[in-house]
Amino acid sequence: TSALRILETGHPPTYYIPPNDVKQEYLKHNTKSTYCEYKGLATYYDFNPPDGQSVVTSRIWSYGNPSGTNGKYGDVKDYFSFYVGPWDCYVNEEKVEAQPGDFYGGWKTKNIEGKVNGGSGAWSL
Repeated sequence: TSALRILETGHPPTYYIPPNDVKQEYLKHNTKSTYCEYKGLATYYDFNPPDGQSVVTSRIWSYGNPSGTNGKYGDVKDYFSFYVGPWDCYVNEEKVEAQPGDFYGGWKTKNIEGKVNGGSGAWSL
């Protein structure tokens, strides 16, 4: 895939998947949005699986018009990012862990060291 790996201070990487690699017919834009001081307004999607069951709400997001310092994050435009869970996510065949808390969408692999932001406090690794 041509996924983008974005690094921000104090966070494990967040992966952004190109729109052509995502089956968008199973996504439905919803009303949730959040604001990132670096990338701007994020919009969220519900996943509606083809079996018609188990809709997953607001666990996928994208930036339709990313902002940031000198357009630094422009490459993530219309790419999709996924919170770890309720599905399994992998990097090079390693199953990742979710970044602590339920706001940031970082993917933690065993090689991530140091403090990671999220949850009610910093997580020491």
